[in-house]
Amino acid sequence: MPNSNPQSLVDRVVAKRGRLMRWLLLANLLVGLLLASLVWSVLQSTKRGYETRALNLAEGLAAVAQLNIGSELAQVDSVMQATLDDMQRTGLRSANDGPAIDALLRSRYRLLKGVESLRMSDESGRVAWGWPSTTFTSVADREYFQQALNHRGDRPILAGPFRSRASGHWVIAVVRPVLVSGRFAGAMYATLTVEHFAQVFDRYDLGLGDAMALRTPDLRLVARRSPGGGSQGDAGTVSVSQQLADAVAAKPSGGAFVSRVAVDGMYRTTAYRAVEGWPLTVFAGVSNDRFFAPWYHQAWQVGLMAALAWALVGLATAAVYRFGAREAGAMQAITAHALAQRQAQQRIGSLLAEQTAMLNNDLVGMIKLEQRMITWRNRAFETLLGYGDGELEGQPMRLLYADEETFHRVGREAYPLLLSGANYRAQVRMRRKSGDELWVDLNGMRLSEHETFWMAVDATATREAHDHLSHAARHDALTQLPNRVLLLERLQQGLAARRRPGDEVAVCYMDLDGFKAVNDAHGHDAGDLLLVEVARRMAAQVRTTDTVARIGGDEFVLVLQPLAGDGWRKVLERVVAAVNAPIVLPDGRQVQVGASAGVATSSAAITDPAELLSAADRAMLAAKRGGKGRLAVAPDECAGPHSPTCGATLDSSALASSDS
Repeated sequence: MPNSNPQSLVDRVVAKRGRLMRWLLLANLLVGLLLASLVWSVLQSTKRGYETRALNLAEGLAAVAQLNIGSELAQVDSVMQATLDDMQRTGLRSANDGPAIDALLRSRYRLLKGVESLRMSDESGRVAWGWPSTTFTSVADREYFQQALNHRGDRPILAGPFRSRASGHWVIAVVRPVLVSGRFAGAMYATLTVEHFAQVFDRYDLGLGDAMALRTPDLRLVARRSPGGGSQGDAGTVSVSQQLADAVAAKPSGGAFVSRVAVDGMYRTTAYRAVEGWPLTVFAGVSNDRFFAPWYHQAWQVGLMAALAWALVGLATAAVYRFGAREAGAMQAITAHALAQRQAQQRIGSLLAEQTAMLNNDLVGMIKLEQRMITWRNRAFETLLGYGDGELEGQPMRLLYADEETFHRVGREAYPLLLSGANYRAQVRMRRKSGDELWVDLNGMRLSEHETFWMAVDATATREAHDHLSHAARHDALTQLPNRVLLLERLQQGLAARRRPGDEVAVCYMDLDGFKAVNDAHGHDAGDLLLVEVARRMAAQVRTTDTVARIGGDEFVLVLQPLAGDGWRKVLERVVAAVNAPIVLPDGRQVQVGASAGVATSSAAITDPAELLSAADRAMLAAKRGGKGRLAVAPDECAGPHSPTCGATLDSSALASSDS
């Protein structure tokens, strides 16, 4: 019989061994490709997540910084405008008025934070007035003086950076021409040191290697701060990467790019925002070396694990091949052949077990779905959602989403993409078995017509960090009241919410009387406690639709949502009465402060939030000039029938007592 021929049996065994070896090599190659594909997909997905988070962080820092810098410059310009208005109203305009002009400039200088000097020249450029006093006598050769000489617009002039002749510091200047009867009579200017803006950047939570910078439209450096040492750059110089220059040229208002920074050679993800209303741009860069360090570590781990798995597959392939060689040498006929087959099956089973172990890793949760029902899951996915082994088998995905809306939204967004062959990635809220919610970074791909494969990573910590940063950017750190950024948003919403004729939004700008005395007598800690208590009282007296904000120091702003006529007065009376009430400090000592306030409403034909806030600020300054504890209403309010005292200051204590 042919089968009894030893050579024939050897030939058959050798042929089978050759075919087995080819299949094992093909399987080994396919496993390697699958491993490489999975590793590449996971690492690219997580890298995109890190890139997005780095960009979001940089954009958040740039947005907050440009708002803060714009607010400070606007405050300087508002004080300068108010000073020029006071000079026009009181007739201070000649050399004979020098002492009075000096006194006025000195008093306004003290209102400004971060300003190095506030001075004014005559029409020839001679610096005749200002504070601090200086020995140099003329700015006629300064470029900004020539700009002021020919300037007729409403916007201020921003000059610099340049080195101050008085202090020797690098500064920028906010300049306004002085006009008397339409004729140029000089220039008023305030200088701010570039170091002041670097100190503004110090307020933000910059990590090691992060950087923030302020530049002019021609990319000259104004100020820069980067923790961790290294070059900070010199004011007035232009040293930028080509990516920065190209990005700003293409989109001056704002954008983002990734580059190696020319100043210190570090690789960063950078976002930039133009400061609204000013020829300045803020740049915020996140250090890629620091921010991507966890991803590099993860890539190394995942790559090593994949390489180990492939090595195990290779060892299994080699073991099967060696077994075939021993079988051919031994030629123990049917028994040896059967044994070899069983051993090969065991080796293949071991290989499959090793592949399963790789999929059941502890780093990334994985599931397979059919008609949005779970048909397979690994241990990491069960652990992520707090389920025991096998509890999710055959369960619908709706069980795992935080709510019905999220479940249907993911279905609407994901499955059209998956059917087209694209991947779907999003951060969604899911629910653990315990009922607790978590954020999951979900990445899905299509396997077949009915099956999809999904990977899930816990993104709760990243999401919470983003929410915390967003909250900090819109709220005052001491009182947790809205800051200027959120205040302007609420004011814009209030103006848009007016529905009936006669309904107006009221803005009340309040400054505490006597707060400095409390600080001087009891210390800054007591002052902080007082501010927190005043903030609590104010918030307790307004409606839920109103807004109480702190915009710096002892200054607060109330935004009272649309009210008919002068309905804002009753709300303001309650707030003033609450502020006037004594406050007991933790050590038992009792202190008391009052309030001066300015009010402007949208009935004054002012619909821009910033202009309405500025009008209330000017009214508050008018109230302060009339003495403590007074209220001033913006002059345009006089058109209403309920404003018999418009244009004058009112005693705020009288307002408070009338409520009782």
